[in-house]
Amino acid sequence: MLPALKAGDNVAVATHLSVFKDRGTIRHDKTLAIPSKDRIPALTQSAAGYKFVLMTLTVRLAQTFENMNLKRGMNEDQIINLAEAIIEESKEDNLSMEDVLLFLQQMITGKIAGRIYDRMDIPLFFELFEYYRQERYLALRYIQYEAEVNYKALGDQTRTSDGFAENDNNTRQVMADYYMKNQTNAQSQPVQQAPTT
Repeated sequence: MLPALKAGDNVAVATHLSVFKDRGTIRHDKTLAIPSKDRIPALTQSAAGYKFVLMTLTVRLAQTFENMNLKRGMNEDQIINLAEAIIEESKEDNLSMEDVLLFLQQMITGKIAGRIYDRMDIPLFFELFEYYRQERYLALRYIQYEAEVNYKALGDQTRTSDGFAENDNNTRQVMADYYMKNQTNAQSQPVQQAPTT
């Protein structure tokens, strides 16, 4: 969780979020690695957690919209309603605070898909946020695919079993017998002389 959010330290938040980016591109593999206990649905289970997340989102949303210089922005009540809606929607794909804040950074820098002209409202916000969530979902599917391919590359998992441990002594004995037999045969063979010229 972001420790700097309580203090509203923008530099600390930006520094924390930089961990989840590479050359300005969001690394969804890193945001997806955030533990479930540190994601919005888990954080909002208690009344204090819900209040903290709601306040944090409200402040960050207001700052984002101020930085965008919208002609028709959102008032305080609309921003609170939007923050509540984000909390509710976060349960669908287990969003983290980092996901939301990274998306807000993209909004400020104009790196989101879709166009913002001079207004912002709740439906438009979620329309734009859906692009981020779709990218995140595709990253998750790719990570799952990679894990499945790597698992298959390990080979037949039924080949290694507890039965191998039981047969371990037998295998050692067979190998020792083979080695002893080859060593005895090698000693009983006459040494061949190299031809002389």
